[in-house]
Amino acid sequence: MMDIDYSDNVYKPAEDTYLIIDNVIPEGKILEIGAGTGIISIFFALKGYDVTSSDISEHSIDLIGKNAKKNHANLDIIKSNLFENIHGIYDTIIFNPPYLPVENESLQWSGGKDGFGTTGKFLDSAYKYLNKNGNIYIILSDLTNVEKFIEKYRIYTFERVKCEHFDFESIILYRLKVRT
Repeated sequence: MMDIDYSDNVYKPAEDTYLIIDNVIPEGKILEIGAGTGIISIFFALKGYDVTSSDISEHSIDLIGKNAKKNHANLDIIKSNLFENIHGIYDTIIFNPPYLPVENESLQWSGGKDGFGTTGKFLDSAYKYLNKNGNIYIILSDLTNVEKFIEKYRIYTFERVKCEHFDFESIILYRLKVRT
């Protein structure tokens, strides 16, 4: 059982977080983009994976460090806007992006008008940091036009791993691979 501290300035783990923890089967070196509290990175680090955890927010970086220390988890922590300060190649990249189609709200959940503002920027570069046979795991929402988004990013194959349904939306965990 992990002991995780939270902050009002950092996205608190929710259903999407646990969808990832419960259903991602990582391989090799892991990179988590937008790690928030660090709970996903810490979970996999405690399972023995080599994990790099990153976030754009200084509040998140501090909280990830605090939570990693509290749980005796060994991981690298990098302050980065998506891949800006990331170097190296990873076998698994995990990203729980801000995916709600809203504007002018918190970067913790606002994905812009179409919900893909941040996710699109992520996928524009993710393949450069992924091992040839690696996997990317992301969450998308059915409040967005997922089919149109998948069509735009044909460089990747999208496989539905698991879906969680709620009264107002469904969130879907996808595993992506780079097409060869």
